[in-house]
Amino acid sequence: MRFKNVFRKELLLSFFVFFHFINCNAQDVSFAKKIIDTLCSNSMFGRGYSHNGNKIAALFLKNEFIKLQLDSFPSGYFQSFPININTIEGDVKLIIGKKQLSPGIDFLVDASSPKSKGKFKTFLIDSSFISLKENIKNLQGTNFSNKIVIIDKKGVNDKEILALLDGLNTTNYLKAKAFIYIQDKKLSWGLSDGQNVNNFPVFEVARTSLPSEIKKVTFSLENKFTNNYETQNVIGYVKGKLQPDSFFVFTAHYDHLGMMGNKTLFPGANDNASGVAMALNLMQYYSLPENKPDYSIVFIATSAEELGILGSKYFCSNPIFDLSKIKFLINLDMVSTGDDGIMIVNGGVFTKEYDKIVEINTAHNYIKTIKKRGEAKNSDHWYFYKNGVKCFFIYTMGGISEYHNIYDKPETLPFTAYNDLFKLILDFVKDFNK
Repeated sequence: MRFKNVFRKELLLSFFVFFHFINCNAQDVSFAKKIIDTLCSNSMFGRGYSHNGNKIAALFLKNEFIKLQLDSFPSGYFQSFPININTIEGDVKLIIGKKQLSPGIDFLVDASSPKSKGKFKTFLIDSSFISLKENIKNLQGTNFSNKIVIIDKKGVNDKEILALLDGLNTTNYLKAKAFIYIQDKKLSWGLSDGQNVNNFPVFEVARTSLPSEIKKVTFSLENKFTNNYETQNVIGYVKGKLQPDSFFVFTAHYDHLGMMGNKTLFPGANDNASGVAMALNLMQYYSLPENKPDYSIVFIATSAEELGILGSKYFCSNPIFDLSKIKFLINLDMVSTGDDGIMIVNGGVFTKEYDKIVEINTAHNYIKTIKKRGEAKNSDHWYFYKNGVKCFFIYTMGGISEYHNIYDKPETLPFTAYNDLFKLILDFVKDFNK
């Protein structure tokens, strides 16, 4: 009887431990979902530069740092820096023939576009027109200032011609009222062109959204160009017990594309509210007294990544601590999937560290597949890497295909490998204590 009571107690204790383990891991995703929902809400305006969405998101993150009692460096939680940015404002309209198209769904406006409006006839450049290269050459200097040039690359395979067509709207080759590129691929917006203002608007239109008649186009849009817009990286750290002046760094960009006009929001759930959520989860863990690390853990939520990884570039040019003191850096960007495993950029460069993370994963069977790439200038790890910092850029693969469009929403995220990636990172960091 006594043996049975002991067995029951042990069974109940085991059940409690198991239940607590499941709850802790579920809580990681639950917390992440709340963070992602907040960052993708209408109140953040897509974390871009219209309506000060970028600043609202930065303030939210600063408050999260304070809640978690992260220390700040002497300069504070914000590292401010200037950017030049053009935003698409007002009510964006595009009517082709008699069909009014929906922004974000049927078409996109290039981020460098100026204020313009009107109704104009069109001039079509397609495969039949450019069957002879001379036709393109003969267009040089042609004045289309009262027409909209429509460019259809379908059926064009000549690389020289394709390059020329892509450059028509960035040179003085043609003088047009506006350019429209017909797109067969899924629409994908970007901000890198938005550091300057072009002389004419450029639209990208889905072929499936085009009406049969495209002889006339009506459009209107407004822009706002700001010199020296002040944005900011958000930085905090957990002080190490034994080596406070040595750092393990996590980076994740919190900015996204913002809004195109006053109605079309780009939420940026996977890119990169998910990376920020993972960083905050890690902050939660390391801020607990029982998890305090031997060396300091720094968290840098970068801005202006979508403009050309400008936030991390600024930090590396103006470091608030010695970059040589960084033991290792992990950049988290798009980590809410994982059906097909994870990719480690720089895995082919820092092979010792890559082999270690694979060894850990094999021992615990965390992630389905871990793949590696060489160096790549595709996220915030890049400038740290170019400044001699050992680093990985980790992103998850599979699950969703939405990227830089209005459909990258919180409800689409599967979180397939989220908890396991979290545990893999913890084990990898812990290995640096050995």
